[in-house]
Amino acid sequence: MATKYLTCAETAKLVRKALKESFPDIKFSVKSDTYREGGAIHVNWTDGPNLKQVEAVGKRFESSYIDSTFDYKGSIYHIMQGQIVHFGSNFVLHHRDYSDAAIQKGINAIYRRFESNFKSIGADKPTVYDYNYGLLYNTRLDGIRDSVQYLIGAFLTKHSDRINVNKSITAASVIVTHDDGYSRTNGCGISAVPTDL
Repeated sequence: MATKYLTCAETAKLVRKALKESFPDIKFSVKSDTYREGGAIHVNWTDGPNLKQVEAVGKRFESSYIDSTFDYKGSIYHIMQGQIVHFGSNFVLHHRDYSDAAIQKGINAIYRRFESNFKSIGADKPTVYDYNYGLLYNTRLDGIRDSVQYLIGAFLTKHSDRINVNKSITAASVIVTHDDGYSRTNGCGISAVPTDL
């Protein structure tokens, strides 16, 4: 069976379609970028689903993996709807932005949880401005290892506006058949497919 080679732009269309199926109410910016060694797809959105939920859809369209123990880029192989395919994107990169309202929600949650810690050091409730300009990196609460900036950021990263994600027919039609296996034999053991089958 012949391999169908998709360009980075064609792969980006599939990513866009899969995201629309999984998150019909969210506006995603999906852009392809090619360079000498391959291509990447950049997915951006504001608020809504968290990074983990969106990556579960978008990363299915990656044709490469990185083993950073020796700076190696390996290959991932797929079939889609019974056809062997090679996606034109080495990587699908995801970036989530936060509205001021979402940041305020994160601030409220952290302040509510650690209000007595804030009061014990004489600190006021943080503002969206404080968070946006990184002014909370040096604010540490008694008994808490991480900065207030980190605590709010961690809340925002995990927070999602949904518990369940719609199943994407497009993403579900993509099956990873194997990777090149080089990392498992020579590197840190990265595998694009489960190795415990």
